[in-house]
Amino acid sequence: MATEDDLTVCNLCKRGRLSSSCKELNLRQMSDKGYVHFRVTVAVSICDFCGDESLGVGTDQILDEAFRREYDKLP
Repeated sequence: MATEDDLTVCNLCKRGRLSSSCKELNLRQMSDKGYVHFRVTVAVSICDFCGDESLGVGTDQILDEAFRREYDKLP
C-alpha cells in the first residue's frame, strides 16, 4: 500500500516532490464543425526537481465538458 510520501514523489525522475497548482489552458480541437476553441483551468502537479507537469485527476471530464459547451455554440 502506498504511503502519502510515495504519492508526492515524481513518477518521472523519482527525486523531486510534486506540488499542486492550477493552470489555464487555451486549447483547440478539430470537430465535424471545424476547430473548436476552448479555455479551461485544471489542477496540475509540478515536480520541483525536473519540472515535469502532469494533469490532475478528473481533467478528462473537465476538458470534455468545456469542448462540448463550445461545440454546442457553433452553427
